[in-house]
Amino acid sequence: MDTGFVDLDILLTRLRNPPSKKYFLDATRAYKAGALRGALTSTWVAVVFDLIAKYRELTAMGDAAAAAFIADWDAATQADDIRRLLQLEAAIVSDATEKTQILNRVSRIHLERLREDRNFCAHPAFSAEAELFEPSPELVRLHLVNAVELVLSQEALQGKAIFDQFDNDVQSTGFPTDHPRILDYVEQRYLLRVRQSSVINFGTVLTKSLLKGVPAQWETESSKIASSLVAIRERTVASWPDLAGTIVRLIDNTPPEHRLRAIAFLALFPDFWDQLENATQMTLRQTLANTNAAELPNFKPLAAVRIEPLKGPILGLIESFDEEELGSAIAAAPLAELWPRALHFYTVSGSFRGSESTFAKLVLPFAGKLDSAQHDALLNAVIANGQNWDAGQTPALLVRTLVDASPADLPGGEARSRFYTYMHEMRRLGKYDAVFELLKADGWKPPMIEEKDE
Repeated sequence: MDTGFVDLDILLTRLRNPPSKKYFLDATRAYKAGALRGALTSTWVAVVFDLIAKYRELTAMGDAAAAAFIADWDAATQADDIRRLLQLEAAIVSDATEKTQILNRVSRIHLERLREDRNFCAHPAFSAEAELFEPSPELVRLHLVNAVELVLSQEALQGKAIFDQFDNDVQSTGFPTDHPRILDYVEQRYLLRVRQSSVINFGTVLTKSLLKGVPAQWETESSKIASSLVAIRERTVASWPDLAGTIVRLIDNTPPEHRLRAIAFLALFPDFWDQLENATQMTLRQTLANTNAAELPNFKPLAAVRIEPLKGPILGLIESFDEEELGSAIAAAPLAELWPRALHFYTVSGSFRGSESTFAKLVLPFAGKLDSAQHDALLNAVIANGQNWDAGQTPALLVRTLVDASPADLPGGEARSRFYTYMHEMRRLGKYDAVFELLKADGWKPPMIEEKDE
């Protein structure tokens, strides 16, 4: 930055903390009066005072490192321990870089230089030549600008503390479970007051949780972790490109034992597929081709079926599922690609109780997710097997499946009439009264059936 053309009065308007502004005003007045050593001394005082104020803000936000420093500072102040206060003052820049991380390493270099030059001004004995240090106007002006740019104009942004806070928070009952609410919550609680570098580190930690299962205590919170990562993508747009590059590298370097987790991650963030190395894509496809249901404890990789190159291996895997494995997969997520296999198992039910159990386990989870053609197929499956249409609980299960469907997704008129006609022939119309009342709600009328002589 060319500090020679920076208006110091404009810099004053950018300061956030009024007391810090007072000390900085003393520094600018000294500079304008030609008291350059005094200007440097006041600049350092303004920086230390402002960092202390920021630490108090972070303490109120739950930052343990900031709270520990403030406790030490206040104890030394109360005890009038000048030696300890000088030690803390000398260490505050390194503490703010390494522990609270409200400063980065470049800022630390500039501010340590300010502290050294201030020491030369306030303590002539620090000069090896035992001569009075005389800073140049350009040097003082540079320190004035750096003090504002690096500290005095900045918010108290969290660094390392975000990880400890999130760790406790995500496992608590107070953390939202609804995806849109998580986006708002994570943005307001974690992203608005965090340095960009810390946002990237935060996103990397979330990604490693999904890809590697670390830390272990987050395993049961994977949906919250995924939504939190989406919050970074959608609410901190400037940070996402750098984080995305890190994520791609993590996936490309996924060890064999975590490749199914990588596929499950891609199911959540499919845009990363095209950014992977060709060798990684080949490895992930082959991993699916060589996987069986026993190796899918949570069935999450199946959601990657929407990534076209992975669709074939995943559909082949689904076709290999037995009824119990399919039920577990549907319980994890009732993907549309699981429906044909579910309908097959229901159609060939071998007993009344088995039919009811299969319906509850394989069909009912799709309630509200089936379209008209799929509902047609379901009615056909009921009448195709006496173990289905004559099972005692089938009418109630059908109602529970149909009641959440939109009018456009209900069975078509032809399928309804066919179902009605068959139940009439089987003398089961009364048994299915509730189903037909629901189907008549949108104006459908049952077909007129001519009664036949016995």
